[in-house]
Amino acid sequence: MIKELIDKIKEVPGVNPDCKLYDELVKEGIIPISVNCWLEMYKYFNVRMIVNKEFKDCKARSYTESSEEFNVSEMTIRRAVKFMNK
Repeated sequence: MIKELIDKIKEVPGVNPDCKLYDELVKEGIIPISVNCWLEMYKYFNVRMIVNKEFKDCKARSYTESSEEFNVSEMTIRRAVKFMNK
């Protein structure tokens, strides 16, 4: 999964002792900022899935709530989740 790769990169120290490698790669534009945004959407979606697990339409609710939180379409949330699960 891409999420797991990002987590591994976040653990690696960067050239600058104050920054991690992931932060430096984002600053340099090697990792697009959209990936960082999608990561946040993915994390929020997973939290909503846990919160909404008691409902029959747990996944649909989670997509809707996530899209409202980030002010994007549900399709954008679906793309972010799909991308992080690759």
